Amino acid sequence: MTAEPFDLNDHDRALASRDRGLPGLPHLLDDGRLSALIGETVQVTRLRYKPGTSLLVAFRRLRNGSTEYGWAMTRAEAGNSKLLNRARASRARGGSVQVVRADNRRPATLIATGGAGDDPSLQRNLAWLRTRGMQRLGHGNGEGSALACSMRILRYKPGRRLVFATQTQGSASVIKTASGPADFEELQRLRQHLTLHGVPVLPSLGDAECARHGITAAPSWGNGDLAGTTTTGSAELAGKALARLHGTPCTGADTGSSQKSLGDRLAVTRSMIAALLPDLEKPARALEAVLGHRLAAYGCEHPAVIHGDFSADQVLVGESEIRLIDFDRVSTGPAEADLGSFAAVEESAGARPGTPHAGGPKTAGLTRGYLHQGGQFSQDAVDAWAAYRLFTGSVDPFRDRSPAWADELNWHLRRAQELIP
Repeated sequence: MTAEPFDLNDHDRALASRDRGLPGLPHLLDDGRLSALIGETVQVTRLRYKPGTSLLVAFRRLRNGSTEYGWAMTRAEAGNSKLLNRARASRARGGSVQVVRADNRRPATLIATGGAGDDPSLQRNLAWLRTRGMQRLGHGNGEGSALACSMRILRYKPGRRLVFATQTQGSASVIKTASGPADFEELQRLRQHLTLHGVPVLPSLGDAECARHGITAAPSWGNGDLAGTTTTGSAELAGKALARLHGTPCTGADTGSSQKSLGDRLAVTRSMIAALLPDLEKPARALEAVLGHRLAAYGCEHPAVIHGDFSADQVLVGESEIRLIDFDRVSTGPAEADLGSFAAVEESAGARPGTPHAGGPKTAGLTRGYLHQGGQFSQDAVDAWAAYRLFTGSVDPFRDRSPAWADELNWHLRRAQELIP
């Protein structure tokens, strides 16, 4: 009997046919099939894929005029017991997790689904936030207060984090719930250190108990982020702030990324590229080797405190000020790593000038502000770090379910190669 056809693009269809260990994969790559399984219209927004092992996706749906988020997961047959155990545990606590059989001809093809609040990796921390944490953050008066707030999900990465904006009685904040604990004392020390040296950051909300439950928060601020503005003045302010960050004295708590960890990330990316588009394994392997050698050659003669994941969406914009946010990956390293990251993300978002150097108009504004504040850098090193960010971010279009993810992945590799001739 031939397999039932499904509405996937050619590259999704090819991937599903190659990964025989995950027969449920086509049901989660196709919005129509997943919607049919769940019984309502959903759209997949993000996924985590482990070839031959599991596929976990986040999806959104419209309910009662508002957007809600959920997740769905399929595993190789050997992992089905984990899905069934999750459903049983969820039912015991009144949760929403269900397991359905995706294909009657393949009884072992199981799909588990649930709401974002019942994400297995986040559920415990979200439950604590609802019953205890919201009061500690200044919202509500205890049990159920999280549900009484006006809440809007900003980002949901299944199994990793849930970020939402909330407002009660005129108090607005942004709250992030992660799967693991945060180091409250270290975060406080870092924020004080940056503020002391003129880096514009937001105050923190909550306490050590919140951090122990993976919860960090800050007041809502500004009119959006730099990714959503076209004004070059804000980019210049961001460049000045970045130069101040790089100019702060390195503290004993700062730890830099080793060459081994860079190599590991390059290898993981190359392996995923090979799984998604086998024809690109050879050029990806060659690019991996060149990047490893090039970044090692540049080294880090003058290490700076770096953001570690810098891009336009890490800069909040107000009327005439900005704030830098999300210091989860702060470390010591070359200043060019942040500059290159910003430039690469701007190009990935659509500013693709095809010039010899990385970045677009916002990168140009950022650079002007950076230099005006006394920052220094090597353009060749910036381009090399931009190529690194392009390479390691090349699989993001697939994870973000871009319909043209294969073309975008290919573009990332070509552009990275152009920046390190």
